[in-house]
Amino acid sequence: MTLLILGMGLCSFLPRYVPLAIFANREMHPVVKTLLNYTPPAVLAALVFPAILAPSGEGLEITVSNPYLIGGVATFVAGLVSKKFLLVTAIGIVVFFLSRWLLG
Repeated sequence: MTLLILGMGLCSFLPRYVPLAIFANREMHPVVKTLLNYTPPAVLAALVFPAILAPSGEGLEITVSNPYLIGGVATFVAGLVSKKFLLVTAIGIVVFFLSRWLLG
């Protein structure tokens, strides 16, 4: 069991550490730097949009009766207006639960 845990730790650690060790002292091309700046928002979108647009996992639910979509839209609009993370998060959560409660 201990060997399994150590092996899993290495499998998780090495793919993250090796690129850092190789590229730590090298200057990246500006295009690569620009593209890497888009990685976190792209990963976040890939995680969030399926949960919002297809919460049941059985196809798209782009309707006004989808509380996930209502909460997501409210969060997006609040983010455009406010730019304050905690406020935007609170608004999204409140709108989601209110719409879920109102829609049944």
